[in-house]
Amino acid sequence: MSSESTIAVTAIWTDDQNTIKGDLLGSSNTVAMAVGMLGNHISKHMTKVYGLDPPLNPLAMRAKYFPDVQPSDMLNVCRPGGLTAIFSPNFETNRRIKTQLAQKAQANQISVETNTALATNTATTSQSSTQAAPSRRSRKSKKRNAASAANPVSTANPASTSNLSQVTMDDQLKAMLASMQSEIAEMRGKNERILNDNEKILNENGSMRNEIETIRNENESMRNEIETIRNENDRILNENESINNDLASVRNDLNAAKVKHSQDVEALKEVTMLLIPLHLRVLLDLARKKVLEHLGHETWEDLRASRSVYQLADTICNDLKRKGVSYPPSSESIFFLCSYNNIRRAGNTAAHSAKEDDIRHAVLTQSLESRDRRCLESLFTYAYNGVPV
Repeated sequence: MSSESTIAVTAIWTDDQNTIKGDLLGSSNTVAMAVGMLGNHISKHMTKVYGLDPPLNPLAMRAKYFPDVQPSDMLNVCRPGGLTAIFSPNFETNRRIKTQLAQKAQANQISVETNTALATNTATTSQSSTQAAPSRRSRKSKKRNAASAANPVSTANPASTSNLSQVTMDDQLKAMLASMQSEIAEMRGKNERILNDNEKILNENGSMRNEIETIRNENESMRNEIETIRNENDRILNENESINNDLASVRNDLNAAKVKHSQDVEALKEVTMLLIPLHLRVLLDLARKKVLEHLGHETWEDLRASRSVYQLADTICNDLKRKGVSYPPSSESIFFLCSYNNIRRAGNTAAHSAKEDDIRHAVLTQSLESRDRRCLESLFTYAYNGVPV
């Protein structure tokens, strides 16, 4: 049932003196449709008020509506206060209204001047008629007096007849004068009403001018605000563009760093894989050195002499037990140490598979003025066919 309820809608002209109210179905009309209907009705109403021809175009008006909702919203969102739309004319419609009011004011002024002139002429005519009447009565009295002197016998009856005619004429003149004065008073009243109407129209025009000036000021303020918003938007766009450029630069740097990191990781992996066999061979060499220290020999070749690998392993194992060394290795470990195993083979391979740049870097780590540095540089040039370090 609530979906079929009506919403109060109100259209207000910019002068606040012309208002149209009605009701529309809230579920069948959007806010934009309601504003359009109100615009059509207020344009027809103001066309009649101002007497505009051709009629006022609804598109020739600006509209503001309350509450602040979206045009596509259904009219139900305006419940419970309803929808109020304020319409104001554009520049061309303002010009038409001013022209129409000026024409009406001019027509009213001409009517006032015409009525005033007519009243003046009527009053002048009445005064002339009043002044002429005693002259005619005076001449008639003289004739009657002359007739009485010539015929004294009949003086009584003619005098009565003359007085009766004079009384009748005076009554007619008085009635005519009263009628003229009434017409003049009526004309003055009409003129007064016309003057009051003109004054009211002038006041309304002044009020409309003030309202138009207020609207112009509001429009100017709105233009300034729009310009400020545009400038702010431009500033934000510039900042966003700068931020995007910075982000792009950071992304490029990050990508370059990722590539460099990947290269470093790969290089480190290569170095690590190269160093593992070397480190394991170093472990074997340290173990052989420990055996030489415990058994009192200078070199591994002296210790081995003419023994086989098995004989050498048994000799080392028995001598270490006899001397009671700490943490002695197992027999298997001693045999592993004495034989040419995979660990030693991989270490030898790694030691002989270094790249030219790696060897150059190793030579450059030696002291610049040392004998080793000079010898290593000479051997590097010899080994790589004359390529300098």
